[in-house]
Amino acid sequence: MILAMPVIADRYWILKKDNRKVGQIEAQDDGYTVKISNTVTKYKTIKMLDRDIEFVPAVESTPNPENQVYGYDTGQRVFNPMWDIQQRLPLFTQEENSKSWFAAGWYYVKKHRVWKMTQNPKLITLQRYSYQGPYHTKEEAVTKGKP
Repeated sequence: MILAMPVIADRYWILKKDNRKVGQIEAQDDGYTVKISNTVTKYKTIKMLDRDIEFVPAVESTPNPENQVYGYDTGQRVFNPMWDIQQRLPLFTQEENSKSWFAAGWYYVKKHRVWKMTQNPKLITLQRYSYQGPYHTKEEAVTKGKP
């Protein structure tokens, strides 16, 4: 049986079989598109998918406090929290319409051969320099992350 794991509620699912990703389902204006391997199939309704695919219910998430992003403390108000899947980083902006992204939590960043501990560095800093983290607290960074 293929399991459909929700990524975006009622819009996008990842298909897994034997704990391996095998495809995806994407909701569109005219129905649903299922991509498995190199095969793309369109369905008009989600009921038509129920025959071959079992949908896993979405896990209810508790709202994050306004100064945290996925459990990482920021010490300030958070706007636009998100999890960067590729870089595995909790990201946020400091203002509603800001274009500058910050990584929530504590990090060690190596600039000019020196490691420095910092909280909420800019994303571009982590893209340019070597880093360790994120850590939930400063104490965790001190004990687990000393370079």
